[in-house]
Amino acid sequence: MPSLIDTLTGTGDTAKMSGAVIASDLILGAKVASGAYLAAALEASTPEVKSLFMNNVTMNVQTHQTLVELSLKKGWLKPYQTPVEQLREAFSYSQKFTRPDA
Repeated sequence: MPSLIDTLTGTGDTAKMSGAVIASDLILGAKVASGAYLAAALEASTPEVKSLFMNNVTMNVQTHQTLVELSLKKGWLKPYQTPVEQLREAFSYSQKFTRPDA
């Protein structure tokens, strides 16, 4: 019985999912880090510290944009699908990991 990690890092079709999962996690991480650095910048007590945090916000936003562009190019993100299509695809994807034989 293959594990979730084996399925994600496998070969063939599942190897494509691995890139999508990694990109999705990195996008989320950049988004969360940007929010944290922005909050820290707003609370900073000196202009130097505020500038340091804002530079990190900028870098995280640029990283996020690069990852989103890559995900769109690879077809991992499909923002123009209808909500029904998105739900159908998410459900289909989830079935790969919730099967009794998975």
